[in-house]
Amino acid sequence: MGGMEKIVQIIPLGHEYDRAVKPFEDSTADRVYLLTRWHDSSAAMKMVDDQRYYASKVRDTLSKRGIDVRCESVNLFDFLEVTKSISKIIVKEKAEGNRIRMNMSAAGRLTSVAATLVGMHHDVQVYYVHADDYPDDPDERKKHGLSVCDSNKITYLTNLKFDMPDPIGMNILAFLCEKGKRVNTRDLLDRLNELHVEGFQELFYDNIDLADDDERKNSPYRTIVAKRTLQSRQLMKLNKTILEKLEAKGYAKRERIGRNLYVSNTDTGKYVACLSGLVD
Repeated sequence: MGGMEKIVQIIPLGHEYDRAVKPFEDSTADRVYLLTRWHDSSAAMKMVDDQRYYASKVRDTLSKRGIDVRCESVNLFDFLEVTKSISKIIVKEKAEGNRIRMNMSAAGRLTSVAATLVGMHHDVQVYYVHADDYPDDPDERKKHGLSVCDSNKITYLTNLKFDMPDPIGMNILAFLCEKGKRVNTRDLLDRLNELHVEGFQELFYDNIDLADDDERKNSPYRTIVAKRTLQSRQLMKLNKTILEKLEAKGYAKRERIGRNLYVSNTDTGKYVACLSGLVD
């Protein structure tokens, strides 16, 4: 962190213009992120062309006011992708000590819900730009977007507080999300070791082949770092202080297969992981 605080605005952008640029008549920003779908090869060409038109129009208008505008290509119809993309931006900008505002009204309903949820979770200022009219004429739609906002009326939302996992729990959910499959407790112990979590700095094994379950069962321990008491203590701490909490809140689930205990994200856990800003 260093330097002066910057004002950053995040705008998930659909086929809108007024709703994106009107707020800048009364305020400014050093940097604006436009989340668009203009590089999505899976989308209909007409939709991509329209998205490029509005994104370029908003970008050019704001750039002329000396604002650093960054366009991020995001599938705005994918709730988790929107959640993940906005969260990563917020975490990065907050780490640099910047102040963030979120316009949740310049895209479709699904994207607006995701943007609002992310903004509230990360405690940034979320706002809604009211429409005064809706153009029927194609030329008017090209000029204003889907909404006409003459009055520049804005409602600032009050952030709700969510009961989320602690930072260690968040890291575990993000790890499970990136793996995309169930993992066993040894994988989790290695992750906690990488994070330098207290109590897991020195594991009860070292240099174990982690290729797959069959190889793991047949691989002898090359170095015994501590005796079974350390193993029991670490597994108990993992289960009691981390996994039980995540499971109780419905974020993760544990299942025993043979002698191995496996852990995976629930659907809710995937959403929470994407909110963390830790998932690539």
